[in-house]
Amino acid sequence: MQHSIQVNRPGHIPVLDGVRGLAILCVVLWHYMDFVQPWFPGWAGVDLFFVLSGYLITGRLMQTKGAHGYFSRFYRNRILRIFPLYYTVVIAFFVFIRFFMQSKHLPLYAIYTQHWKSFLLFTENWTFIRFGIPRDLSLTPLWSVAVEEQFYLLWPLVIFLTPSAKSRLWIFSAGILLVLLARSLAYLISGSPDHNYYNTFVRMDSLLAGSLLYQLHYLGITISSRLLKWTAGILLVVFLSGVLFSGTPSPFTPFMATTGYTVVALLFTCLLQRAVQPSEGIIPRFFNMGFLRYLGKISYGLYIFHVPLLIMVGPKLYFWGIARWPDQAALIQWTSTTLCLLLALLISDTSYRYFESWFLSFKDKTPQKKYKFEQ
Repeated sequence: MQHSIQVNRPGHIPVLDGVRGLAILCVVLWHYMDFVQPWFPGWAGVDLFFVLSGYLITGRLMQTKGAHGYFSRFYRNRILRIFPLYYTVVIAFFVFIRFFMQSKHLPLYAIYTQHWKSFLLFTENWTFIRFGIPRDLSLTPLWSVAVEEQFYLLWPLVIFLTPSAKSRLWIFSAGILLVLLARSLAYLISGSPDHNYYNTFVRMDSLLAGSLLYQLHYLGITISSRLLKWTAGILLVVFLSGVLFSGTPSPFTPFMATTGYTVVALLFTCLLQRAVQPSEGIIPRFFNMGFLRYLGKISYGLYIFHVPLLIMVGPKLYFWGIARWPDQAALIQWTSTTLCLLLALLISDTSYRYFESWFLSFKDKTPQKKYKFEQ
C-alpha cells in the first residue's frame, strides 16, 4: 500500500520537529543532569541532529537541483538560519570576556582569546582537536554547528555533480563504510578517541546515513517494517554491548571512536525512517507530542544557550542560595539547575519568536512537494 506525506513548507515534515525535539532533550539532559551520565548517552542527541540534517538538507537540494539559483538559494537560506543567532552569541561572548571579565579569570578563556578566529570561521572543532577543550565550556557545543556548516559548504556540489539518485545510493553507502574504516585507522594511529569525536571527516557517517535514507525515499524504495525492526534490534544490541564492554556510555571510548558512531548513526536512521512512516504506531505518535515538537522548533537557540547559562548563571544562583541556606546544598543545586533550564527555555522561545523567525521570513521558498513511502 502506498502512502504520501504532505510537506507543509519546503523540507518540513511536522513530525520531524519531534525528532529534533528528542535530540535537543537528550543533549540538555546530558549537560544538566550529572546523575544520568553514567548510564544515559545523551551526547548522541548530536548524532541524531546530524542524521536529520543529512536527510533534510539532501531533500532541499534535490528539490532545487537543476533550477535557477540552486547554489545561491541554498546558501542564502542556510546563512539566514544559522548566522544571525550564532554570531550574535559568539560576538557577545567575546565582548563579555574582553571588556567585563576580571583578569584573574582570563586563563579560563585562553583558547577562546587565542583562537577567536576559528569561532568566526566555523572551524572551532579543529581547534579543539589541536589545542584541546577550553577550560570554560560555554561555547564548546558549537563544534557540531561547525561540522554542519562544513557539510553545508560541500554538499550542494556533491548533489549537483552526482548524476542520479541511484548512483548516490552507492556513493553514500560506500562513503559510510569509508568513514568507518578511516575513523578506525585514525584511532589506531593517534590512540586518542577524543580527536575522532570532533573530526568532521570521520563524523560524516551520520550525515551520509540521513542523506542515504532520503535517496531511498526519493526513489520510492520499500523498507519493510520487519527488516527495519531486525536492523534496529541488531544495531541496538551491538551498541549496548559496546557500552557494557567499555564500562561507560561516554563518547570518548575506543568502541565509539571506531565502530560506535556508525552504529549510532544507522540506529538513528532506522528511528527516523520509522518516524516519517505514515502510520499510527507508537513512534510516530511519540514524535508528534506537542512538547517534543515545541522543543524541536526552539532547538537551535536552546542548543546554543543552555550551556553558557548553566556555566555562567548556575554557580551564581548556587552560591547565593548556599550563603542563605548552607544546610540545603542538594536542594539548592537542583533549584539552580532547574532555574537555568527554565531561563534557557524562555530565552530560546523569545529568540525563535522575535529574532530567528524574522530572518527566516526572508528565506527563498522551494516548490511544495509530496514524498511517497511504500509499506
